[in-house]
Amino acid sequence: MTRFMHIWVLLARQWFLVRNQIVDSIINYMFVWPALFSCTSGYLVPRAFFPHDAIMKGTELILGVLFLQFFVISYFALVELLNERDESRVLHYHVQVTSYTATFISRLLFYTTYTYCMVLPLLPMSKLFLGSNVFTDHARWGALIVVLFLVSLTVVSYVFCVFCAITAIRYLEYAWSWSVEPVLWLSGMWVPSYVLLQSTLPGIRYFVYCNPFAYVTESIRLIFFHDVQFASLSFCCGVMIVSTILFSLMSYVLLRRQLSAV
Repeated sequence: MTRFMHIWVLLARQWFLVRNQIVDSIINYMFVWPALFSCTSGYLVPRAFFPHDAIMKGTELILGVLFLQFFVISYFALVELLNERDESRVLHYHVQVTSYTATFISRLLFYTTYTYCMVLPLLPMSKLFLGSNVFTDHARWGALIVVLFLVSLTVVSYVFCVFCAITAIRYLEYAWSWSVEPVLWLSGMWVPSYVLLQSTLPGIRYFVYCNPFAYVTESIRLIFFHDVQFASLSFCCGVMIVSTILFSLMSYVLLRRQLSAV
């Protein structure tokens, strides 16, 4: 019971830190970004490059933007983790007065929930802005809510792991280039995974099959299109669950090592 109380107090503390920015976040993530991405990725770009299949391609591009937002939002939010570890040393203090487990779980839960809430409005608002120009005839909105939370868990646990592996904040500029972009661009974000597998580039099939985020993007696409050409929705969700557990365990060990080394 004491550990749950510690987690709850630390979650409340995290909320206190971001509550003054929540209005700006709501405006950006609920109105500005959906409007911007809807007009560009969902309408202008597909009509310029895919005039005969603009609605389908526009929907796929919006789904790619949706996945990208999980990485962007979680990445910039989790920068605070490095500040708390290396600059203010708040993490060390929280570990001493509560426990390492409570400190770790509270951060992981908070950033997962925060990222999820910030990304969730993008698709409904895009549909509101574009109407029938977004293909949602077969969309399973209930399943989407569940799958997107699982996506948030997977992405945040991975970014958390990347930041725990960084030994100093000065290496932050390399984290995105070396740890995020490779898995991001070959995840099926813009081009579906089954299309990537048709490439003759050496090693591309191995990289796609072993990239857990290929299954993340496929799970989002299957919510809207249902045509299984890479992996089923249940298999994709299974991969995300396993990946989340592995990334979280790695983060736990790496962060503990970083805190013990200082």
